[in-house]
Amino acid sequence: RLGTAVAGTNLFGVRWPFLVLGALLPWMVVRVARLGFSDEEGADRTRAVFAWRAGTLAVVLPLAATLGLLAVPDVPMAFASLLCLHAGARLLRRVDAAGALQLAAGLAIGALSHYRFAAVIGTGFIALLLMPAGRRVLMDARTWVAIVIGALAWVPLLVWNLDHADAGLRFQLVDRHPWSFHFSGAWFLLVQAVLATPLLFAAMGHAALRGMAGEGTQQAPFARYCALLGGLLVLGFAVLAFFADDERVSFHWTLPGLYALLPLVPATLAQWPQRWRRATWALAIAGLVATLGYYAFVSSPVARARFAAAKWYPSNFAGWDALAEAVRAQRKAMPANARIVADNFKVGAELGFALNDPDITVLPHPLNERHGRAPQLEVWSLLAKDAASLPHVPLLLVVGASELRYRDLLQHYHDLCAQLGPLPAPKVVGIDHGRQRFLLFDLP
Repeated sequence: RLGTAVAGTNLFGVRWPFLVLGALLPWMVVRVARLGFSDEEGADRTRAVFAWRAGTLAVVLPLAATLGLLAVPDVPMAFASLLCLHAGARLLRRVDAAGALQLAAGLAIGALSHYRFAAVIGTGFIALLLMPAGRRVLMDARTWVAIVIGALAWVPLLVWNLDHADAGLRFQLVDRHPWSFHFSGAWFLLVQAVLATPLLFAAMGHAALRGMAGEGTQQAPFARYCALLGGLLVLGFAVLAFFADDERVSFHWTLPGLYALLPLVPATLAQWPQRWRRATWALAIAGLVATLGYYAFVSSPVARARFAAAKWYPSNFAGWDALAEAVRAQRKAMPANARIVADNFKVGAELGFALNDPDITVLPHPLNERHGRAPQLEVWSLLAKDAASLPHVPLLLVVGASELRYRDLLQHYHDLCAQLGPLPAPKVVGIDHGRQRFLLFDLP
């Protein structure tokens, strides 16, 4: 809301706050890493060198380097995680009101970002409990004032769930997960190693082991704190991968844990042979270049069309401009009071943004349920469950024909006919050799 209020309803307006938060994250890693050294004389240079190296690693870590390009909850959640990490490191040194206030702010921002922030809170709490210095922090009243403030930030979410039959909690904790063992979870750590680049991922694992053992130049409480928080979070999600959702993207879940380990990595790399250190940096930079290259490549319509059949084709991000242009042209030939109806939430959201129309009605669709969007559409009164729920004006029905498997399309068309009556011949909008297909039905 802040972004569009300042810069308007456009791509930059939506994204600039997330770009700002994403740009702040490496600087926050530097600040956290500086707390890992004592204030004794002679430590300043080591502190500065290792802190800047940690911040630079946050820049080249492929998973983190592009954070902020998309306006998604992971960006403020990563910001909140680092805010809490820095506050916890401060409190381990000395409990004061400023550190407690920072912890409260981090906990509140995280609670307002995503359900998944509960994992950061849980691992942080366990990390403090496992450390004598951490238990002293938890015995201070100021810490509990911060925790209470952070807990209160969850109240709006809990109230919404109580008012809507636990729809959000049910989707996040029950509906999207099979909760039965599946071997595909074994890919999780392998994917993490590839996306973080293998040597850097190994360095983070080594840093976690050294930190838990209290080794290295960092102060033992700080090292154990970062190692426990980061290590428990990554391992927790790795175990969960064997029982949880394996259909939707989940590789970004570990990012707060990776951020927590980065301040420990420079001291670990300093123990490695020079050729391995250079290889780690070179591989991380190559991973960053490859990631940025992928974004640049798929942003080119010509390049994207050439590889439309590839598995890594970015279907969620392709074709919306062309669809919006086709809808604008079709609307010009229709009566002035004509309304747009989308067959799924993605089409409705993208057209709503492109056409600056927040009132596009959406039909029931498996995609709405699969992504947990149906309850929110009902809250906004945008979900039309039957023909009577649709406005009695000329309608332009926009169907995302490539959102369903081919074998399910016929049944989807039957369902549309059952709800809306016989459909006329559509105008077909094909993008990237038909990889993305949309059908426009002009309904009187």
